Amino acid sequence: MRILVVNNNTSYLPQIRQNLVGHDIDVIEYMPGVELNSRDKDLVILTGGGGEGREANDRHKDGDLWYKYELQFILDNKKPLLGICMGFELISQAYGSPIEELPRKIIGFKEMRLRRRGSNIKKTIKQFKYHNFRVSGISSKHFEAKAVSRSGIEIIQHKTKPILATQFHPELGGEYKLHQLVRQVARSSH
Repeated sequence: MRILVVNNNTSYLPQIRQNLVGHDIDVIEYMPGVELNSRDKDLVILTGGGGEGREANDRHKDGDLWYKYELQFILDNKKPLLGICMGFELISQAYGSPIEELPRKIIGFKEMRLRRRGSNIKKTIKQFKYHNFRVSGISSKHFEAKAVSRSGIEIIQHKTKPILATQFHPELGGEYKLHQLVRQVARSSH
């Protein structure tokens, strides 16, 4: 599979690469104004971010949102799309969901509950989380929340497009692995 990885300054790029061994991976480092093009790709991954202190709502020196170009790319993209942490926040934001700062940073393996449509069964899983922002509500017109935790929504899936996003870091372990989610979102495009 040919995968475009839009790197939002994640420190976990080596783990992402390791999880995607066997795939043809191109990495683009996001900066305002960078051209994001997925024409010859089968799937796009938007990584987590941070490091430079640039969060989803930060502004560039010209006053525009730092991630303005990535937000537009999310809306225009026709390929299967997987968002991780900040990628999750940007996908949510592109579709109108607000991003909120948490009172304290969340780090470590944390529990979350999976939601299954049409079922009362609730399964609890643990995934690695490292973030200090959250999405507390999503557009029910566009997305379904597939998992929640005490800190907010953890997995969203678009109702009609091949878009899946996680607030947690599947590249760092837990029950949902990055390569499994890549297969899941790729299959949803058929």
